[in-house]
Amino acid sequence: MEKRATGLPHRPSTPDAETLPSAPSPLGPDSSLPGLDDLLRLAGEGDRASFSAFYDETAPWVHGLARAVFASEEDAAEATVLTYLQVWDAAPEERFDDESARARHRAVLCWLEALAHRTMTRLLRSDSLPGRGTGLLPENAGPVTGRRRRPSTVLSVLTPAQFDALDLAWAGGRTYRQVAEELGVAVPTVKSRLRDAVQRVSKRYQEKYLGRAGEEDPVMLRAVTPEIAARTGTPRNFTLNLSQDLENGLAREWADIAALDALEESEREELERFVTRQGPEFTTLWRARVESARRTVTWAFRGLAHEPPSYLLDELLHRLPAQDVGMGLVDGLGPSGPAGGNGGTAARRMPGWALPTAGALVIALGLWLIVRLVVGPDIVARVDGAEDSFTTQPVALAQGGSMQGHVSKERDMAYVTFAGVPEPGEDREYQLWLMPSDGSAPSSLGTHDAADLADPVTFRGVVRYAELVVTEEPEGGSETPTSAPLGSVDLVHQVTQGPVYGGRPNTPPPAPAE
Repeated sequence: MEKRATGLPHRPSTPDAETLPSAPSPLGPDSSLPGLDDLLRLAGEGDRASFSAFYDETAPWVHGLARAVFASEEDAAEATVLTYLQVWDAAPEERFDDESARARHRAVLCWLEALAHRTMTRLLRSDSLPGRGTGLLPENAGPVTGRRRRPSTVLSVLTPAQFDALDLAWAGGRTYRQVAEELGVAVPTVKSRLRDAVQRVSKRYQEKYLGRAGEEDPVMLRAVTPEIAARTGTPRNFTLNLSQDLENGLAREWADIAALDALEESEREELERFVTRQGPEFTTLWRARVESARRTVTWAFRGLAHEPPSYLLDELLHRLPAQDVGMGLVDGLGPSGPAGGNGGTAARRMPGWALPTAGALVIALGLWLIVRLVVGPDIVARVDGAEDSFTTQPVALAQGGSMQGHVSKERDMAYVTFAGVPEPGEDREYQLWLMPSDGSAPSSLGTHDAADLADPVTFRGVVRYAELVVTEEPEGGSETPTSAPLGSVDLVHQVTQGPVYGGRPNTPPPAPAE
């Protein structure tokens, strides 16, 4: 059963999603509320309200990466908390200067995912973090094994061999040697596949955001025959060890592998020493290539989304050092005045309109936080606002009450509403299941009592599932359904009622007649 912090609402977890929601973020560049870069800056000034908003807006993608990397849900939850503690520590030093709000929004997400990946791979390999000690994972159950993902649209530019290698290195948290062992291929071959995969994804990113269309495939441009290699001195491929690769002039190629955090710590240190010895110009260009590769790979894997447990934000806030709460928006307005006497902090002169405006912003942010914590991510509004939004017919449940699905295939999101549902039997709970279209094992949407089902149950990744099923399970939930379904909503062959396209927000279904 999912843990819940006392006093916090229940927000069901969602399965991994193939794609990000297509709607803009509520705190994104199209909103009058602060953007992610603003929230991170305010968090760096000690503002917990802004930090909470930053967490709530970004946590599905950080936790989605954790669920992809760690076999244990408890380890994934702890890795998510530790990542955001790293964010809290790093926030005072981070600034994003991109010209457009949309570019800053994208840059913050890429920075966050790269930080999350570095944190999680270190935890996976050593169960430790600098400054936080060792033995941090509650179960230390190792990585996810035996799971093969299908490439998203972005990653479809890769060959199957390139995708498998890149997926294991990034989403699986493996080193390149571990990738070679799991795939049963030679180490030099895996290095080449990782480099080529990063370069092809980088080309797709440049076409989308930098307008560099029409360039040739970077992998084909690199092809070197043995004859050309002998004549020009250009090495044809990677070797078994890093030192030989560096001697052969492949340091720049190693930037792509370093961007994946796919090196052992000793190799990373050796590579850093070599790069530093090449002088400031080489070092600057090499680090720029690493950062560019990280940005494109985090963008390519942005579909790894999974809603974190509802108790996690409360746990995170409990671990933060004591700070002033919620005043960053006020303190951040107005020019800084001269330092006060007696060693006091610098006073800030504010125009008469600034304090009411700042107060209104704090209130707006506070209200937004309350709404987000109570109803979860704004999936309901996104589904209702989608052009293809539709509502299924009400489904009567075997023990009373009814449920109804609200689906947007375009946005790959859905939610289910319930009406008239009685309390489950003694020591029993309702459990919701998503049944995959390919017949594989169902995904649980958590356990619920009747009060929980008064709120919509939301989830992403709807296109991968055939139906949503409700069962009654022993208290604490089951790994797989153990009782006959009480009812199910067909997510494929829907019969709709009411407005279908661009309709008004859906209303809960009426309870069935006695």
